[in-house]
Amino acid sequence: MRTRVPLTPADSPSLLRQMNLAVVLREIRRSGPISRPAIARETGLSNPTVTHVVQLLLEKGYVAETDGPDSGAPRRPGPRAKYLVFRSDLGYLLGIDSGADNTIAMLADLSGTILVRARVEHGRHPDRERVLAAIRATTAQVLQEAGIAASRVEIVVIGTPGVSDPAAGHLLLAPQIEGWEGVDLAEELHDLVGCPVVVENEANLSLLAERWQGGAKDEDHVVYVQFGYGIGGALLLGGELYRGAAAAAGEFAYLSTGHPEEEDPERSSAGRFEWFAGGGAYQRLGAAAAMAPDGAVLLERAGGDPNAISARVVFEAAAMGDPAALRIADELLTRAGRGIANIAAVLNPGLILIGGGISAAGDLVLDTIARVVTDLIPFPPRVELSRLGAAGTALGAVRRAMQLANDRLYDFTEEPHH
Repeated sequence: MRTRVPLTPADSPSLLRQMNLAVVLREIRRSGPISRPAIARETGLSNPTVTHVVQLLLEKGYVAETDGPDSGAPRRPGPRAKYLVFRSDLGYLLGIDSGADNTIAMLADLSGTILVRARVEHGRHPDRERVLAAIRATTAQVLQEAGIAASRVEIVVIGTPGVSDPAAGHLLLAPQIEGWEGVDLAEELHDLVGCPVVVENEANLSLLAERWQGGAKDEDHVVYVQFGYGIGGALLLGGELYRGAAAAAGEFAYLSTGHPEEEDPERSSAGRFEWFAGGGAYQRLGAAAAMAPDGAVLLERAGGDPNAISARVVFEAAAMGDPAALRIADELLTRAGRGIANIAAVLNPGLILIGGGISAAGDLVLDTIARVVTDLIPFPPRVELSRLGAAGTALGAVRRAMQLANDRLYDFTEEPHH
């Protein structure tokens, strides 16, 4: 990391010592504050080895000593035992969600503790320049509020709609933001804070967040489906994020369910299933229903403009018991359930997680989709709503940044980054 003292050739560790350094540091991160004898017990290393390794970690600035937790028991005579803690302030991580609706930035320390966050709304139909400006604005805001210099950020991970081409680096399949397809975000933002910028699909990051702090903590086979204006998804198979040959796994917008409406000549360029069951479908069906005799509630919730109807408006009206809104919700959630059932029949996951804006509608969404999936396949998984809400992608970006920073943190032979 940039802030630590590098190992010099004279004290460059052998392979065994590197392994011991990594083992001890991981244990301190996991269990600290922790004493040297406790490290030895937990790692199986000898007391002399732990003492030597801890001393090296102290000298190089990876860990610090503390008096440790106060148990409240009377102190014994003699020197008080020292405990070790990981120095999570060695550097900082920036996780950013650059979605179609808003940009959210989270600044975290190396332990993943979120220090400050910022959010900028994009408004409807954002373009490339607006989103890039929002990324820069939220980055500047979190650094200023935390009082952290940009030079202390170790890595930035940005979550975005679409697929980041693993060969060329530019974005594909991202129609939600005008001018976004073809953008090389890492290159566009190379000067953001002066450290590596990594671009990831937003649904993949949301699933990482669910695996870290949400509903997928104890699951190894998970399908995450994100319903916003668009439809995306991510797969956890055998405990690992599955990306696919072209890093395009989880592009559920392109499912086909054989419904005649999928063949509409004006369907979304993002895919048939997205046209059929995504945010645009709520707008189309809602606008038509608002002009019908029983559409007064929908029209009122949209401020008198049928073109302003969205999934949020439909679910708000449905929560009020409006029959027109309930019909639309039932129709589109049934469509969603059929698509999800197709995915589950192939992958046999233990858990389906529903995220994105649609998850805010609660039991109406959960019950309808779960019923459809259960009715259609022989081994239905549990169906649950995301517990992380709108914060999921940015939180997943922080988690991915932690993983990437850890790769360098445990490489005790590298020179510091400048």
